[in-house]
Amino acid sequence: MNKLIFFIAVLLTCNVTFAQKQSKTLALATADTTNFSVNSRAGWQLFNSYVAPIKTDSIMVEVIVQHDRTIDWRQEQLVGRIKSPNLLPQNSQTLPFNLIYDTYQLRIEPNGKCYLRLISGSLPDGDPVIIPVRAVYKL
Repeated sequence: MNKLIFFIAVLLTCNVTFAQKQSKTLALATADTTNFSVNSRAGWQLFNSYVAPIKTDSIMVEVIVQHDRTIDWRQEQLVGRIKSPNLLPQNSQTLPFNLIYDTYQLRIEPNGKCYLRLISGSLPDGDPVIIPVRAVYKL
């Protein structure tokens, strides 16, 4: 009887772990890359992206990206690029944003390349690190 209970517990644990891994893979696989592509060569993964006009001269960029702790988060990292030519800024723009007590910076270049770095504070717990980015820039 104890062996049967142990076997069922192991089976349930394996199923939950598999489901969690499948869910994470599905979330990465279904990320919208219409207007934003992640720099996957450098190890970035994209959970979600939204880049769209909010006014005639302003664009909202929202991305949820993930990377491990092996990079220097205090240095700019090429996280990805904005793909749509009509959403590109005319000039380079540096956009600070806060996540509770931590300040990050997103720099967007006229060619669409987006660079992310930690300005002050500390990274969230866990490895890999998942960062939700939300900023508005001018065309």
